[in-house]
Amino acid sequence: MKIKLKALVISALAVCFLLCGCRLGRSQNGSGAVKVISIGDETVSLAAFKAHFDSYLPYMQYYGQDPLEDKLSLESFQDWLVDSITDDLVTLHQAKEAGFKLSEEQEEALSKETEEQLREAYEAGMRYAETMMGSEPDKTVEECFESYVKTESEYYTGKAMSWNEYSDFLAEEARSARIVSAYHDLVCAEFAPTEDDIADWYDSAVINDRDNYNQSPEKYRSDKEQYEQFFGVRDGVLPITYAPSGYCRIMQIVVTPKGDLPEEYSLKLARMEEIKAEYSELSFEDAVNNSHAHEEQLAKLMKEYRQLKDATADEYSAFVSEANAKITAAYSELLSGKPFAEVMLRYTEDDRVTEGSVIAKKGELIALEYKSDPDWSEEVKSRFAKLGKGEYSGIFMDGGSFRIIYYQGDEPSGEIPLEALHDDIKAVCGSGVQNTHWQGLLDEWKKDPALKINLELIRTVGLDKLEK
Repeated sequence: MKIKLKALVISALAVCFLLCGCRLGRSQNGSGAVKVISIGDETVSLAAFKAHFDSYLPYMQYYGQDPLEDKLSLESFQDWLVDSITDDLVTLHQAKEAGFKLSEEQEEALSKETEEQLREAYEAGMRYAETMMGSEPDKTVEECFESYVKTESEYYTGKAMSWNEYSDFLAEEARSARIVSAYHDLVCAEFAPTEDDIADWYDSAVINDRDNYNQSPEKYRSDKEQYEQFFGVRDGVLPITYAPSGYCRIMQIVVTPKGDLPEEYSLKLARMEEIKAEYSELSFEDAVNNSHAHEEQLAKLMKEYRQLKDATADEYSAFVSEANAKITAAYSELLSGKPFAEVMLRYTEDDRVTEGSVIAKKGELIALEYKSDPDWSEEVKSRFAKLGKGEYSGIFMDGGSFRIIYYQGDEPSGEIPLEALHDDIKAVCGSGVQNTHWQGLLDEWKKDPALKINLELIRTVGLDKLEK
C-alpha cells in the first residue's frame, strides 16, 4: 500500500486534533522540540514526528499492517515516516533555494483557506474550553482555552505556545504545505509522456479491461460511471477502454415530495394492518363454524378500515401534491414534443444532473441481464424493458420519488478507440512519468550532506507501545 504523506506540514493534522479533542497529560517534558530531521532552515521536531507516528499508526493497523507486531515492523514504519517527511522537507528546501514564490492566486487561496481553518480551530477550542470549566471552576473560559492550546502545541511542536503563537505557527505550516505542492507541480510540468507511452498504456489497459468485464460484466456500470463523473477529481479513477455487451443508456426525471408525513399517518397505516389481521381471523372463524357470530364486529372493522383508507389517501395526496404537480408539468412538456434531456435539466431534482454533465449528455447505464452494485430497482428495470429506443415511460413512483425514464440508446460494446480516450490517458501517463522523474529528483536531493537525520532518537518513537 502506497501512502503519500505530506508530513512536514502538520497544520491540517494539528487543526484536526484541535477539532477532535485534547491530549491532556501527554507532555513532551521539554524533549519534543529536539530536531530529528533537518536541512538548512527546515526542521522537524521529535514532537512532530511522534504526532505523525500516533496519527498514522491506527491507519496502518486498520489496513492490516501493524507496526507494533515486532521491532522489525516498528523500524520499517519509522523508516517510512522518515522517508515521507524527508520528501517534503527537501522539496521545501529546494523551493526556497530556487527563490520559488506562490502566485497571487495561490496566495489568495492560501489566505482564505488558512483563515477558515484557524477560525474553526479557535471556535472548536473555545467549545472544548467551556467543558473544561466544569473541572476547573476557578478559571475563566479564556484561561481554559489557553491551557488547552499550550497542551496541544507542546504535543505537536515540543513547545508550549499561546494561541497567537500557535496560530502563527499553523499558518506558516500551511504556507509550507502550499509551497511544497506548488513547487512539485511547477517542476513536474516539464515532464510529459510520449505517444508511445500513451499507446502502451492503452494496449495494456484494453487487455485487462476486456478480461475483467467479459468475466464480470456487472462491474462495468459502476467503473464506467466513476470514470465519467470523477476522472481528474478523485485519485485512482482511470479511463475505461472496453465495454461488455448488454448495456444501454437511460435518462430519468426525478421529483421527490418535500418534508415528512405526520406520525398520525403511520399510526393509521399500522391500525389498518391490525384490522386486516383481526378481520381475517374473525371471518375465518365464522367460515369454519358456518356461522355469523362476528358479522356485526366484521362490519364495524370494515367501516373503520374504509375510513382510515380514505383518510390516509387524502393525507398522502396532500403530501405529494406539489411533487405530483411538478412531475405532471414535466410530462406535459414531453408530450408537447420537447427533448427529454431539455425537460430533465429543468425539472429533475437529481443534483448530479447539471448543464454539461455526462448524465445530462449521455444518461446512465442500465443492463437487464446483469445485477450491478449499485443497481436500478426492479420497478425501473421492469418499466425500461417495455420501452423502445427514444421512448419514455409514464409517471411512476419508485423509492419514494416520482419518476419518468427515457431509453436514450445502447452502449457500444467492444474496445473504445484510443482517439476517444487520448487526452485522459495522456493525463494518466503524465502522472506516471512525472512521478518517476520526481522520485529521481527526490533521491538526488536527499543525498545533500546538509540533510541530517537523528536515527537514534527516531528509533525511540513507539518503543513504549511495542513493549505494551
